[in-house]
Amino acid sequence: PTEFSILWILCQRRGSVVAAEELFQQVWGEKYLDGNNTVMVHIRRLREKLEENPAEPEHIMTKWGVGYYFKG
Repeated sequence: PTEFSILWILCQRRGSVVAAEELFQQVWGEKYLDGNNTVMVHIRRLREKLEENPAEPEHIMTKWGVGYYFKG
């Protein structure tokens, strides 16, 4: 359910970068703390399930220092 929630948010805002902090707050309903890599771990798990080659994603992209977006 957590991974689906993240994917749902990214798909709803397809093409727009969503900050990790915002994803965390929307999915977990808590304030994001610096150094928290929870979102990154769940993004990695999503990529392992959705991407042909998770090391070179084509759908769930990272905008370094900003957040994540769904390319489609």
